[in-house]
Amino acid sequence: MPNRVIGIDPGFDRIGVAVLEGTGTAETLLYSECITTLKKDAHDKRLLALGTRLEEIILEWKPKELAIEKLFFNQNATSALKVAEARGVIIFEAAQAGLPVYEYSPQDVKIAVTGYGKADKVAVEGMVRKLVKMPDGAKKLDDEIDAIAVGITHLATGRAI
Repeated sequence: MPNRVIGIDPGFDRIGVAVLEGTGTAETLLYSECITTLKKDAHDKRLLALGTRLEEIILEWKPKELAIEKLFFNQNATSALKVAEARGVIIFEAAQAGLPVYEYSPQDVKIAVTGYGKADKVAVEGMVRKLVKMPDGAKKLDDEIDAIAVGITHLATGRAI
């Protein structure tokens, strides 16, 4: 029986979100987007906008689980804190909806999708497009591709319910 998961690539300005359904050997992309927050808005308003939009997506698509990429600190501390706060909102919304949360490192995602833990973004995107059917010529931002890759990782690990 297929499982439905929401994959998240956390960020602050843009958050990749993808809803996939699959068995671990065949995945279907049901929906993806980048949630963007307005740079002119106050920090708390941006977090609220993120939480509100994520809640809407969860209610509409009814995933059974949430998979999220772990933070990788290659940014400055201020950016990392903002992303960590956004992750907190994401995890809160998952808990509010009763969704179990599974976390994957960037290396876990690269290994699951490409078989190589040091794969670059081009290799990840190429494999994501091979593993998941998308509308022909569908333009997807990096954050969406990363969210799809997180969802694929979760479905492929066998950790899914």
